[in-house]
Amino acid sequence: MPRRIGQAAHGDGVRKIAIIIKEASREEMSVVHRIMHEAFEQYAGVLVPPSGALSETIEDILHKIEGRGAAILVWDGLEPVGSARFYYVENYMYIGRVAVLPAHRGKGIARYMLSYLEEIARSHSYSETRVEVRLSLPENVDYYKKLQYQIINEQSYPGGEDSWYTMSKSI
Repeated sequence: MPRRIGQAAHGDGVRKIAIIIKEASREEMSVVHRIMHEAFEQYAGVLVPPSGALSETIEDILHKIEGRGAAILVWDGLEPVGSARFYYVENYMYIGRVAVLPAHRGKGIARYMLSYLEEIARSHSYSETRVEVRLSLPENVDYYKKLQYQIINEQSYPGGEDSWYTMSKSI
């Protein structure tokens, strides 16, 4: 169970945070599901088409990762505060549903999760990670750009209401 300790901006200063990032067990998938739903709730009624995260079930998550990936949980002390999932596709690791509870955003938790997942990819001899980001969420696109992800593809949802980028990072 890797332990990450770092400094993160919080309010007016910098505080030391001690977070634990680990692969979620099958029994913890309900926690992964809850965090994802709470984190994506802000998009309910806003995104067209709606985010699939809000309609996913625990079984959907398990089906997506079974045999080819996993989900991770981030703990700040005894509280689970973040989650993501990943799976391997051909020659890269796909990272999806990166979620941090609203009360814990701005502390560097997503960055720690992505770094952790990139380390896992490298340890399995993968040299690329990918994420998908809606164009209607430019702050998320900018966030991944700051982390050295580059746009490699753009696709549109049926009906053309929105599009998403596939973004890639060489690791």
